[in-house]
Amino acid sequence: MTFLKPGQIRPTFTAGCPGTTPDGSPFDGLVCVNSGRMPDVGTSYTVTFPHPGNYRLVCLIHVNMTGLVHVLPLSETLPHDQDFYDQQAAHERHALLSDQDAHHDSGEDGEEGLLHKHEVVVGAGEIVSTTGGIQSVSLMRFLRPPIRIHVGETVEWNSSDVSGHTITFGEEPPDVTPQTPPSANVFADPDGARHAIINSPSDNVHSGFIAQAGHERGGVPQAPAPVAEVQPPVGVTRFRVTFTSPGTYAYICAFHDDLGMTGQVIVEP
Repeated sequence: MTFLKPGQIRPTFTAGCPGTTPDGSPFDGLVCVNSGRMPDVGTSYTVTFPHPGNYRLVCLIHVNMTGLVHVLPLSETLPHDQDFYDQQAAHERHALLSDQDAHHDSGEDGEEGLLHKHEVVVGAGEIVSTTGGIQSVSLMRFLRPPIRIHVGETVEWNSSDVSGHTITFGEEPPDVTPQTPPSANVFADPDGARHAIINSPSDNVHSGFIAQAGHERGGVPQAPAPVAEVQPPVGVTRFRVTFTSPGTYAYICAFHDDLGMTGQVIVEP
């Protein structure tokens, strides 16, 4: 388990951080922290975080093995309790070991697959290794259209695809590209997710590019973690919208709506 400095060239496992750092080391993004190899089941390593922020961790042995730690100020309320995160981890572990994607697709009323009723999965995709090289496959769909909520509630879109998408309400930005910024009414939550408030079905909201950061590998700079500001399209995978008025709100992916990637949020009083 390793926390590299933002932009630090990813070292080899043998080089370490360089080397390893003691159990309980603090990480604030200024000095890297490295557990060293953890070969035994049940082995633990503790890292402390003196400042709020979002911190990316990687495994120097296994490429593409990454995670994020969201550290909120003491004044902020945690969005979920520990039982939620334990359930989420168990669900993802089961899906990974069984290699089944069906859990992404949940009906309008919500089923076992989604861990909370206000979540929409943005596409689904996998990286595939073939004799011709590394390739990817994607399902260009919002995997829970439509969704029903009440006034004042928030919907969260989470990307599970290797391709990038947008969540766009109302008028589509002209000549949209991955570099097209979010609309001016989009802000960032402390955990790095983008967020907007929609007051009417006629409002225009554009999430900007929602996609995972580049794959972790040796010899390239460490990808940054999301920060609490609207930022360039690097590793932002979550978008939230809070709806303040009843109505039917149609949205699209600005890149793939011609392929049928559309959805609806039905807001009831």
